[in-house]
Amino acid sequence: MFAIALLPGAAGRAPYAAVEVDPFAPAPHVTFPADYQSALVDDIARELSVEFPTVLILRQGDPSPGQPVLRISGTVVEFKPGDRTKKLLLGFGAGAAVVRAQVSFSDAGEGKTLAARHLQGAWSGDSQGTSDSLSKRIVKMCNTAHLVGSN
Repeated sequence: MFAIALLPGAAGRAPYAAVEVDPFAPAPHVTFPADYQSALVDDIARELSVEFPTVLILRQGDPSPGQPVLRISGTVVEFKPGDRTKKLLLGFGAGAAVVRAQVSFSDAGEGKTLAARHLQGAWSGDSQGTSDSLSKRIVKMCNTAHLVGSN
């Protein structure tokens, strides 16, 4: 379990019913393939839609829905590619990559950061997330910090 530290001004805010997931950019010294960047966004969006079925999921550049939007963004600070052979032979998360990212949760309209956290998780890069996947940890943080709520 991990502790959630909300930043000043975040307490008392009603949960968001719309979430924008931005691509996670690599830190200057990190090689994180472009196809993994878009697949990670897809994986986070999929996990959000499973955990919060009525929440509106937006992509960077989508028009505002006329309600407050929680923006999830991040920087990949470490990427260890997985073992493709293990992944093909064993499946079920074997050979998954390890991704560590600085993840920010902010109000898209105000630009105010509500929470920030270094998160690490396994990630397969093909939407077959394991129980300790980065995407699931991000969604768990949204839930634990009460940042997102279903209508």
